[in-house]
Amino acid sequence: MIDNGMAVLLLMGLAWLWWDGRGVAENAIKAARHSCERSGLTFLNDTVAWTKVRLKRNRLGRVQLQRTYFFEFASDMEQRYRGEIIMLGHQVNKISLDAYRVR
Repeated sequence: MIDNGMAVLLLMGLAWLWWDGRGVAENAIKAARHSCERSGLTFLNDTVAWTKVRLKRNRLGRVQLQRTYFFEFASDMEQRYRGEIIMLGHQVNKISLDAYRVR
C-alpha cells in the first residue's frame, strides 16, 4: 500500500513539474518575442527549447527552479542566430543574444 501511495505522489510531482514548466516556457516565449521585436529582429520558430534546470535562490533567499531556454532569431533572414533566456521561477532573470549582423 505504501508503494502505491509513493508512486502516486511521484507521478503527481512529475505532472506538476511538467505543468509548471509549460507555464514558464510560455512566459519565456513572450519575453523572447518582445526582446526580438524591441531590437528589430525576427523571432524564429515561435518557440523556445529547454536546455537546463537547476535550483537557485532568489533575491529573498527562497529556493526556486532556474530554467534556461534557447531560441533562434534572425536579423537579415539569411542567417540564424541563437539567444538564451534564463527564468527564475516564472520571472525573466536574463536574456542574452549572440552577436548578429545588422541590416
